[in-house]
Amino acid sequence: MDGTPGSIKQCEEALVKSRRETRDAFENRALMYWYIYDELASEVGADRATTIMKQAVFRRGLEVGRKYRAAAESGDLAEVGAIFCEGSPSEGELFSPGIEALDDDRLVLRMESCPLVDAWRTFGLAPEEIDRMCEISAAVDQGTFAGAGLSLEFLDRLGKPGSCRCLLELKPPAAEG
Repeated sequence: MDGTPGSIKQCEEALVKSRRETRDAFENRALMYWYIYDELASEVGADRATTIMKQAVFRRGLEVGRKYRAAAESGDLAEVGAIFCEGSPSEGELFSPGIEALDDDRLVLRMESCPLVDAWRTFGLAPEEIDRMCEISAAVDQGTFAGAGLSLEFLDRLGKPGSCRCLLELKPPAAEG
């Protein structure tokens, strides 16, 4: 594309389309999680289904965590935060990531939106079902940061009734206590 107004418009249209397709993929993932959970729960019960799904999703997170490992091992929590924010899909449009707090032994990441939670709400899941699905899907974050060698505690989760954001508190092992 040559920079002419027509080609700029084509680029903008392609970007909008790409972002929509990315959002659609996340919404599809959310509904797949729900259907898998629902089938498992009918076979093995809600608690066992939750455990099985969290274990599987956690394993994927361990693989994702590799991209954070060097920064985490060097104790560079600011870099961990930068990788998180800069690597957010659709230039951050889907999750609206940010850094809530940062000091030498603690990083709190923030996400103010979630296409999975949006999909579950649109689909009509009850608040307690959304919270459970959010707990399951958050296992990817647990695995991601465990894979990087960091501890993670959710201070808040968007899927909880009344919540408007996720807050993920990360600490290096030496800072735990």
